[in-house]
Amino acid sequence: MRNTVMQEDIEMSEPIDAGKVSEAAVAPRGGKRARALAAGWLCAAAVVLVAGCAAPAPSASLTRFDLGPPTIPAASADVAANAGDTTANTAANAAAPASDVAAAGGLRMSPLKVVVNAPSWLDVDTIYYRLPASDGDQARGYANSRWLASPARLFGDRLRAALSVDRPVLAAGDPTAAPALRVELEEFAQYFDSASTSHGVVQIRATLFDGPKLLAQTTLRAQAPAASADAAGGTRALAAASDAVQTQLIQWLAGRVPAPTATAGTAARARSPLPSRTLPAASSASGATAR
Repeated sequence: MRNTVMQEDIEMSEPIDAGKVSEAAVAPRGGKRARALAAGWLCAAAVVLVAGCAAPAPSASLTRFDLGPPTIPAASADVAANAGDTTANTAANAAAPASDVAAAGGLRMSPLKVVVNAPSWLDVDTIYYRLPASDGDQARGYANSRWLASPARLFGDRLRAALSVDRPVLAAGDPTAAPALRVELEEFAQYFDSASTSHGVVQIRATLFDGPKLLAQTTLRAQAPAASADAAGGTRALAAASDAVQTQLIQWLAGRVPAPTATAGTAARARSPLPSRTLPAASSASGATAR
């Protein structure tokens, strides 16, 4: 592989043998001057050793990757086309950035609150890969390549952009009454089949709620081949796998997201303060296993 692999132990230069330094400096009987020289050598050795261990790798040596600009998943384009949306009913729009098509106007469905979580090992900027099971099947990280942000953040931003093509996407704490989608990112790594071939694997668990009521849950998984057996190939494969999983997720959500209930809307309005009499109120993927 082209990138240096990050090992479990931090690489350090070989420490200076303080005992040998002391013997070499004190062996000649030079009185106070010899002892002072030995002490100076020992201090210098300690400073060099500490500095060598503490110094971080130069930031210029790191290569940063992201998932690229968001695109409209095929499921979103199909939904818009079936509804007679002329904007999304073209091949050009099917591959256009999601923000451009959303700005042009598309089919708007019920709002949805979206939360993306990940285990602690995926909440960092490390680009992980896995060797074949014969080599331990352990998640390891590239030493000189990093994500621009954590996989959870990159995947979450990409998912919200894809969902926002068809519906308003709200933050978890938004006071608007709306169903909530919770996505757990379970796997996000490059898998090596051999020294020269690999593929990106993304797996999520999605849970749909309507208030406290559990509506549905599914596990989705997708993979995409890597063009090269290094971090650059792995990140591009993970971007393709992310899009495939998000397409599966949008297809799974179709028909499952309920419209906000009138009762919930009334309760939300009852909890909000009454407007002033003199001032206007402020306006405010294949492989799915459903359970």
